[in-house]
Amino acid sequence: MIEEIATVTTVHTGAVEVSCFSKSACGQCRQSSSCGTGLVSKALPGRDHRFVIATGLELRPGQQVRIGIPEHSLITGALLVYLLPLLCLLAGGLLASWAGFADGGSIAGALAGGVLGFGLASRLSRHRGKKDHPVILDALIPLARSED
Repeated sequence: MIEEIATVTTVHTGAVEVSCFSKSACGQCRQSSSCGTGLVSKALPGRDHRFVIATGLELRPGQQVRIGIPEHSLITGALLVYLLPLLCLLAGGLLASWAGFADGGSIAGALAGGVLGFGLASRLSRHRGKKDHPVILDALIPLARSED
């Protein structure tokens, strides 16, 4: 299980909405000033990810929780998003080429295969998303602040 710290933003009946900020590994090494990927990550703002998670815990907005995402969910999601459209794109181009179309037809077949692959990935991820949900592992205890 992959774990992440999230902040409760909204409390619903039997569920909470949590928010976690995506972190990039770029900028952690000494080459960040001359690395192209590091420069791009500095230019783009970080993303805020929101999830609604069913729970029986008594939580309040602003409280931090530890959430877990099943590893198989992350791996199959990555395969759906990256590999399936790529394989469909290649298959579409090869089928058009074997059918005797010229270069333009092969490109059109590849584009049609890519679009089909993205559509399949979207449909399969919606169907798969109904069973692979993040879960709240536990609520974090807030640190006591010293009064000076």
